[in-house]
Amino acid sequence: MLTSTHKEALNRWLEPLAKVVAGTGVSPNTITLIVPVLTGFSCLWFIRSRAVLPFCALVLVVGSLDGLDGAVARAGGRATKFGAYLDAMMDRCVEVMVMLTVAYVTGYWLLSSVVLALSMLVSYAKARAAMEVPVNNLEWPDLAERAERSLIFIAGLASAALFPWKPLGHDLFWWTLVLLAVLVGITVAQRVFRAKRYIQDREAAR
Repeated sequence: MLTSTHKEALNRWLEPLAKVVAGTGVSPNTITLIVPVLTGFSCLWFIRSRAVLPFCALVLVVGSLDGLDGAVARAGGRATKFGAYLDAMMDRCVEVMVMLTVAYVTGYWLLSSVVLALSMLVSYAKARAAMEVPVNNLEWPDLAERAERSLIFIAGLASAALFPWKPLGHDLFWWTLVLLAVLVGITVAQRVFRAKRYIQDREAAR
């Protein structure tokens, strides 16, 4: 929802930096690929160090670069359909890397797998609908999109490290995963029903 409803505001915020980066001649696709590479190094470091709070900070810093590639592409007149495709693919890679790394460190494999599977369905629901009828990214302001999922995930992981409270015997990150499973499950349902409506309406309008 954050990305869909505030996309224009985010683009305006990134525009000054994007113009500077575009002036250096750096390819937008290079920036796209830097994010998963940096995420991969952060994940490897986390597996070795088990330092939760620094890892959360690294993920947030690297994640803040996510929208820069598109902004640079627009600022430099280098926006392409493949660039948008590559960006979406790398976003999925980053999400998978972070989720599996944290599952490995915390041992919460089952809940993490449920959240990850549902997260992939959120993306696929829109992508598959686009194969049937034309869709616009701004038409999908759903409950738990990638930005919301990432922020809740990192906030829960950090909270568990800061506060040892264990309601009903489970730490705050366990409960965060439960919350995410519920929210992302609702989001999948939202997208399925929206896709049904769009497909039926646009097929009828042809």
